[in-house]
Amino acid sequence: MPTISLPEGDAVRSENDSISRPQTPPSRASSFHSVQDRELPPIPTDQSPATPSASKAIADGIPLPIGADGLDQPKSSPEPPLTPTRTSSWNAPTSVSGQARGRVTSEALATNNAAGQVTISSMVFVVQALETIGASKEAKKRKQLSDAVQKAVDAIRETAPEPPADPNVVFEPLRLACTSTNSQLVTTALDCIGKLISYSYFSIVPPHVHEGQEQPQPLIERAIETICDCFKGDSTPDTVQLQIVKALLAAVLNDKVVVHGAGLLKAIRQTYNIFLLSRSSANQQTAQGTLTQMVHTVFERVKVRLAVKEAHAGQKNESALSVQIPHSDNDSTGNKDESISPPPSGDSGPQEKITLQSFENRKSFDDERITDAAPTTVNRNRKHLAGTYSDAASDSSESSQEDEDEVYIKDAFLVFRAMCKLSIKTLPAEQIADLKSHGMRSKLLSLHLIHVILLNHINVFVSPLSTIKSSSGGEPTGFIHAVKQYLCLSLSRNAASAVGHVFEVCCEIFWLILSNMRVMLKKEIEVFLKEIYLTILDNKHSSVQQKTCLLNILEKLCSDPRALVEIYLNYDCDDSALDNMFQRLIEHLAKIATSHVPITDVQLHAYVEQAQKGKSVSGYRGSSSLPPSLSTASIAAAPTTPVEPTFPQEFPLKKQSLDCLVNVLQSMVEWSQKDLADALQHTADMEDGGRDSLDNSHPSQTPRVSTVITPTATTPHNELANDSNGSSLDDYNELEKAKQRKTALMESIRQFNFKPKRGVKALIQHGFIESSAPEDIATFLLKGPIALDKAMIGEYLGEGHAENIAIMHSFVDMMDFTKMRFVDALRRFLQSFRLPGEAQKIDRFMLKFAERYISGNPNAFANADTAYVLAYSVIMLNTDQHSEKLKGKARMTKEDFIKNNRGINDNADLPEEYLGSIYDEIRTNEIVLEGEREASKIDFNAHTSGGLVEGIGRVIYNAGRDLERDAYVIASNEMANKTEQLFKSLLKAQKRGNSASGLPRYISASSSRHVGPMFEVSWMSFLSSLSGSAQESNDVATIRQCMEGFRLAIKIACTFELETERTAFVSALAKFTHLNNLSEMKAKNVEALRALLDVALTEGNLLKSSWWDVLMCISQLERFQLISGGVDEGALPDVTQGRIIHSDDASIKPRASISSQRPSSVRTRGRAHSTYTTYAAEVAEESRSQEMVNAVERIFFNTSKLNGAAIVSFVDALSKVSWQEIQSSGQSEHPRMFSLQKLVEISYHNMDRIRVEWSTIWAILGEHFNQVGCHPNTHIVFFALDSLRQLAMQFLEKPELPHFKFQKEFLKPFEHVMTNSTVVPVKDMVLSCLHQMLSARGDNIRSGWGTMFGVFTTAAKENYPSIVNQAFDSVRKIYRDRFGVIVQQGSFPDMIICLTQFSKNQRFQKVSLQAIETLKGTVPVMLACPECPLSQTSKGSAPVRTINDDPMVTFWFPVLFAFHDILMTGEDLEARTRALSYLFDTLVSHGAGFPPDFWDTVCHELLFPIFLVLKSRSEMVQFNSQEQVGLWLSTTMIQALRNLIALLTHFFDQLERMLENFLELLVTCICQENDTIARIGSSCLQQLILQSVNKLQPEHWSKIVTAFVQLFETTTANQLFSAIPTGGRNTSSTQPVASISEAATDEEDEENNSLAIGGLSSGNAEEADEEAHEGEEAMRNPIIAELEDYRPQQLPQQPVVTAARRRFFNKIITKCVLQLLMIETVSELFQNDQVYNQIPSAELLRLMALLKKSFSFARRFNSDKELRMKLWREGFMRQPPNLLKQESGSASTYVSILLRMYHDEKPERRQSKAAIEDALIPLCVDIIRGFVVLDEETQQRNILAWRPVVVDVLEGYTNFPEADFSRHIETFYPLSVDLLSRELGPETRIALQSLLRRIGEVKSLGVMSRGRGGRRGSELSVRNGVTGLKTRRLSHAQG
Repeated sequence: MPTISLPEGDAVRSENDSISRPQTPPSRASSFHSVQDRELPPIPTDQSPATPSASKAIADGIPLPIGADGLDQPKSSPEPPLTPTRTSSWNAPTSVSGQARGRVTSEALATNNAAGQVTISSMVFVVQALETIGASKEAKKRKQLSDAVQKAVDAIRETAPEPPADPNVVFEPLRLACTSTNSQLVTTALDCIGKLISYSYFSIVPPHVHEGQEQPQPLIERAIETICDCFKGDSTPDTVQLQIVKALLAAVLNDKVVVHGAGLLKAIRQTYNIFLLSRSSANQQTAQGTLTQMVHTVFERVKVRLAVKEAHAGQKNESALSVQIPHSDNDSTGNKDESISPPPSGDSGPQEKITLQSFENRKSFDDERITDAAPTTVNRNRKHLAGTYSDAASDSSESSQEDEDEVYIKDAFLVFRAMCKLSIKTLPAEQIADLKSHGMRSKLLSLHLIHVILLNHINVFVSPLSTIKSSSGGEPTGFIHAVKQYLCLSLSRNAASAVGHVFEVCCEIFWLILSNMRVMLKKEIEVFLKEIYLTILDNKHSSVQQKTCLLNILEKLCSDPRALVEIYLNYDCDDSALDNMFQRLIEHLAKIATSHVPITDVQLHAYVEQAQKGKSVSGYRGSSSLPPSLSTASIAAAPTTPVEPTFPQEFPLKKQSLDCLVNVLQSMVEWSQKDLADALQHTADMEDGGRDSLDNSHPSQTPRVSTVITPTATTPHNELANDSNGSSLDDYNELEKAKQRKTALMESIRQFNFKPKRGVKALIQHGFIESSAPEDIATFLLKGPIALDKAMIGEYLGEGHAENIAIMHSFVDMMDFTKMRFVDALRRFLQSFRLPGEAQKIDRFMLKFAERYISGNPNAFANADTAYVLAYSVIMLNTDQHSEKLKGKARMTKEDFIKNNRGINDNADLPEEYLGSIYDEIRTNEIVLEGEREASKIDFNAHTSGGLVEGIGRVIYNAGRDLERDAYVIASNEMANKTEQLFKSLLKAQKRGNSASGLPRYISASSSRHVGPMFEVSWMSFLSSLSGSAQESNDVATIRQCMEGFRLAIKIACTFELETERTAFVSALAKFTHLNNLSEMKAKNVEALRALLDVALTEGNLLKSSWWDVLMCISQLERFQLISGGVDEGALPDVTQGRIIHSDDASIKPRASISSQRPSSVRTRGRAHSTYTTYAAEVAEESRSQEMVNAVERIFFNTSKLNGAAIVSFVDALSKVSWQEIQSSGQSEHPRMFSLQKLVEISYHNMDRIRVEWSTIWAILGEHFNQVGCHPNTHIVFFALDSLRQLAMQFLEKPELPHFKFQKEFLKPFEHVMTNSTVVPVKDMVLSCLHQMLSARGDNIRSGWGTMFGVFTTAAKENYPSIVNQAFDSVRKIYRDRFGVIVQQGSFPDMIICLTQFSKNQRFQKVSLQAIETLKGTVPVMLACPECPLSQTSKGSAPVRTINDDPMVTFWFPVLFAFHDILMTGEDLEARTRALSYLFDTLVSHGAGFPPDFWDTVCHELLFPIFLVLKSRSEMVQFNSQEQVGLWLSTTMIQALRNLIALLTHFFDQLERMLENFLELLVTCICQENDTIARIGSSCLQQLILQSVNKLQPEHWSKIVTAFVQLFETTTANQLFSAIPTGGRNTSSTQPVASISEAATDEEDEENNSLAIGGLSSGNAEEADEEAHEGEEAMRNPIIAELEDYRPQQLPQQPVVTAARRRFFNKIITKCVLQLLMIETVSELFQNDQVYNQIPSAELLRLMALLKKSFSFARRFNSDKELRMKLWREGFMRQPPNLLKQESGSASTYVSILLRMYHDEKPERRQSKAAIEDALIPLCVDIIRGFVVLDEETQQRNILAWRPVVVDVLEGYTNFPEADFSRHIETFYPLSVDLLSRELGPETRIALQSLLRRIGEVKSLGVMSRGRGGRRGSELSVRNGVTGLKTRRLSHAQG
């Protein structure tokens, strides 16, 4: 007979023999039902009280929990729990009073109620049972039984009415009756035992056993054993089975005598066996319910005691009780004040990595002493349990109470561990395939009980008060840490099961773990998610049922905001986590949601109907307090295969995934609003007017109340504050840094796995590797993240560079091979990287490995060479034995391997046994990287572990294999093997780290700011899912769900200012409206439009640039409304497609709405050619619905509620849309202006905003009106201008304070339109608008005057008389009526500018002259205006703070500048003349009162710029031709120059500081190429000097002479010597003929500005003149060659000179002419005695040096005959050039001034007489000598030029004083004689005669002597006469 007993610590045993099971008779069945009705606990309700009373639980209903998986574990060293437990208060009872005691079964109550009130003293039912037993045949046969019965009856009668004192007397006959084979007798005995247990009769202590004595075996335990022994397997009668269940239930539920330990487990085990082995389905169901009730009672008792402890702790400490437990010394968390700490653990890494396989070998709690066979203990409950804590007076009593509490917790631990162990049993394939098999039903029931426990008693697991002592240290450990090893093992064995029922309950268990225990099981949850559930979700071979069930769980998770945020914080932000769980979860859901599932309308309808009826597509019953019936009948009744739905099975998955994603968005929104509500309110309060939302009437979304109780929610706040359960505070900044660091790490690893060198560089750069030292790099590669590709590690370490070799050596040196077998060491070595394929790299690895191995094991081999060769040999053997490439080829044998390794141990052989063992090991166990074993090598028949094996077994067992399920099982095996190998490598790495692991750091979410980063990493998945689902589906519900997702996503993006994300979602939603493709627009697109409008209403403050998409859709909607209303589509082009219509169809009626656009390249289409788009009528009707219209209107109306930044974004977007509308339909007769109208509307709505906001708004609106106002379509322009006028009227109603410019900016568009428009009616309308504003709002205008004058200024430039006259009339009206207001508002300069522009209008001279006269009259009006500070009637002037506050600058300067502007830019000569006259007249009239700084301004800003044209002709941009420029120069500028000099002389005292500027101006004029200007400039210079000669001071003379220096230097034609290339010319000919010493003297003297003049060689001069003459003759008469030359002779012609070269030559000639002009100017100046007398001698000498330099330059050029001829040949002049006039003129002036200075008797002059004489005498001698040698025939021109100079020299010398004259007679007398040989003119002859006479007088040569006085007077008269004659001669010569 097969029996199944609850395991004593191992598996459930079952026999394979099958036994036929007879059908239950009807009477027995009915009996069962009656018993079942009385004994089974009722189906619990949701409001189940948490009390320990069994009978009350039966009456009221008790919630029955569903459980979680766990793991069995070998007796290895315990590991600390991963996280400490947390206090949970959600499911704890609030009161423990009124607990029922000593409840009985319902049957006993029914019997006793019939006889009246029954107590334990009433033993009637016992007597009846004993009598029945005694009367039975069995009693008659068994004397022992009959004696026992009789003894019991006698005892009862003796003590009546009290029960017998010794309960053993009563129990013994019942025990013997239970051993009978008579089922009826057994039933009677069992019934009686059960009732006695219910009455707690067995709790009576026998008289011979005292209260404190140790009882060997409690009677209750013997009773339980007796009851259990009655079950003999499936052959036990059904009634007996039922009575067994009843009795055991009574034993477990008894609260007066509580059974613990082995007795409790026996009761549960036997009930479990009855469930499995009973042939009666009714009994199976009863046993299942009873077992559920038992488990519930065990945990309920723990809950009650925890509640009492919490209450006691609250009274004592006002906080939750904390049990302090010592920490491990190496606790990685560093928390010293945690309330619960793990016990000390063995070696492990600092951060333990967990995989599925690790659950097999890890122990979180040492439970060796807590065995299933623990002795049964009995607790007798006290009447007032709550009082035992509060009334306790000593620590000992509390300690005893703690021990008693632990007994209850141990019960819970034993029961839960038993359930977990039952669930992990490996089943044979035939049982896996049959759900009715014992093994499968056992597994299902255990899993369901785990689920029930977790569902209803989670507080037992998470409460920090729920502790149990471990076997090793006896220290308290949290309950969750004690059971998690079994829970996780159970879940890992079954979570991936291919059995649907198992998979479903495991999903529910996982959800309970995730929702309630994620703090304590952080790492475990990560493994389950990554390795199982997300993998199953992604696996295409997973069944639909599995995915549906898993999605149900994920949907719950997605609806829990806190859980989602904490998943993100603890996995995505944790660099020690295996993966980014939140991101992966969203990606997996998005992948399913975006999968393409074809579905017809019929199928969709079927799905909708089924969903509406509430039918679960997956077929799973969902979470419940009771497990489903697992009886064989129920399982048999269930359909083996689900009904095939009429729609694709993948469609519900797609729909469910979409639900999950939307729930995630909803959860994120809820979490974001948690903290932002107050912040937004605070921000709104700071806004003017409290604008916090666009639509106040829109109801705010009510946050969902999460039905999931998260660990953080159930933990008291003080625990969170103290970080007591491994949870840390939520520091947003730190977590974001951690997230960024993790992202950087993952990116660096990705780079390493692609290019190792680049990855290592990135890792060092980001600080993941401390430095570039080989040790640091090697440490990271060896102990770094598992994501590092080991193949790339091998490639990197195997490189031959020195750096790589050093890293590889450090890498190997970190491995410790001490006392390790060679093969084991090699395996460990090769697990750390993948060996590269290149032989040289392998060789380097093996060399280092051999060296490292021998260093740790020096006695292993003879030397390192042996280890090296053997390592190589083992690798080759491994490849030979296991390589797939060698299939079909002979493999290496053991003998071959031994032979290959002979003599490698220093010429000795290694033992053959040793080599043979290596061979065998490698052959059977390949050296391969963990996780890289091929899936094809998996043994499908191996019973490895859990659900994976079950799936394999079921697939093999089935005759017809399910290929999909087979593929799923294979994928699951691959997953399990990969994670197992991964975990093993991590465990090894942790052991090498030799440090204790602490609790994993868990972040409890509190900040709402995490939602932003969460959305950033997942928004693309959301977008693809929502947009893809909306595009594919036509289901209204799906579309609305997608739209809700869009709303939520946009809300998140807006809330956290995610620009890219917001733009993407809003643009996608806008595109989905299909308003640009009306033919494809459907009802779902209308939903998208509604969603978009709703977003605009609710998120308006945060949309920013996305307003454009919204407003573009609104514009397109208006177009659709017009088209659907009957307007021709051809007249309404699509704005987004950019098509402009040229509509000439007059039949199109005007309409209130406006049209759209098409590019101008498209030909005009009339109505006959218009195309009509077909669209759905219901869509059109919906678009015109009142709801849609109201939504649009609310958007615009509520703009006044937008905040400052939002309204700016809104206006900017609307302006862009408006411009697109206008551009698209601008050439249409009826252009679209919908958005333009809305702009005007919102301007009205928002005009009451504060000025700061309104200014920003108007900056955008004004620019838009500027664009629109200049559009060629007048319909648009007129509408814009009229709207602008109306807005201006309203705006001008508001007062404006001084110094603000709001009105000015508001009216700017009028000025822009007037300036840029080319349409006269538009300009006329602008002026009309301004005229209306002046008439209606003139008194309110402040800063707007400036803009108005700007408009009038622009109008003054027009060529249309109506425009100009209308504008001028308005200006004159303002001038007359509002002059004072203009001055007061600071617009006086604007008015002057306006009048100036009218003055410059050449086309209308009458207006121009009137304007000039008005300008002239402005001065007296201004000075008489009271508002003007310059007025005599003003009340005083405020102190000038800035230049803009200066009244001179504010009032005088604009008037003067007006005249200047007309003078410079006016085209009319009369206007310029008047302006020039008025300018200087005004300055002369009022300049006396100007301050010096204003005179500076006038000169530099007004006067001097008049002459800028002299420096740059580009300044005269107003003139179109050189003739006009010449006219301006010859008229206006010349007169201006004269007026300027007159002004300077008039106000010389005020302007003398600017003399240098005036001189600079004159220098510029004199240096002009225009002869007239140059002479006028020279004249003005003379005028300046002569009129101011008496006012000039020495510093003034210095400036004047400096000006002359600049003039002489500028006009010196130095280019004469560089104009011709010097290559063909003798350089010596370019030098003067004077001697070298003379030349040097000349240069030195010139540098020192001395008066020394170099001598002139008469011979050279004569030769030069002769050569020049000969050259001229040669040009006229060609020389006839002596030899024969018969070519025709041609006269030489001058070469053709280019225009550029001619200009160059002309500039040189101009300089020569100007030099002559300067010489003439100096000569004329010094004819004035005042000039001569006033100039200081030093300055006069500087001036003489200039004459000397000019003379020397001319003499040098004239003496260079070759140069002159070349210049002539190059076309410089028509004849050879010379500077004869410059030479003679400068010499004449020089001599005359020197002579005058020589004769001057003033002390200042006398001081320099010697120097004058030294310069004068050589010069005079040279002049006479040069004159004597001139040829009268060929050099007549030279003679005429020099004759006046010679006369001056002779007369000057003649008048020398007698002494000086006598001293130079020897020099001049020979020269005089030589002159007699020349043909002399009358003047020369008279001068020579006077000289000879004077010589005779001095030498007494017989010449008639004269009186001294008479002679002297004659000399003076002659001198004066000669001087006047000389001047006349010089003028004649120069002319």
